[in-house]
Amino acid sequence: MIQVGHNRVVALRYVMRNGKGDVLEDNMQQQPVNYLQGSTGILPILQKQLEGLKAGDKKRVYLFKENSEADDDFEFDVIIDDVREALPEEIVLGYPIKITTSICTDECVCYDDDEKAIS
Repeated sequence: MIQVGHNRVVALRYVMRNGKGDVLEDNMQQQPVNYLQGSTGILPILQKQLEGLKAGDKKRVYLFKENSEADDDFEFDVIIDDVREALPEEIVLGYPIKITTSICTDECVCYDDDEKAIS
């Protein structure tokens, strides 16, 4: 199973809380967020905490105001939905262009192996 690492596309869902424990964002019931590990898709300090995880893994990761430009501490409960090797063009662009997820709704566009949009 592929692990989160440099030049891999990661699909994840999360709940973000501030230092008081208030939920600020929750996409657990939505499409996963896709980013390219090693790019600017999410903060490097968060990417480092996700290194080595694989699809199905869950982890709480932290962003502390002392280590960032944030005004507060934040914690994220993360579920890794998918990890795959990035396509060469994704590496050049710095972000995923082929979204991979098994969670589809009427409001999203997913791709099959031939990269043709399906609903």
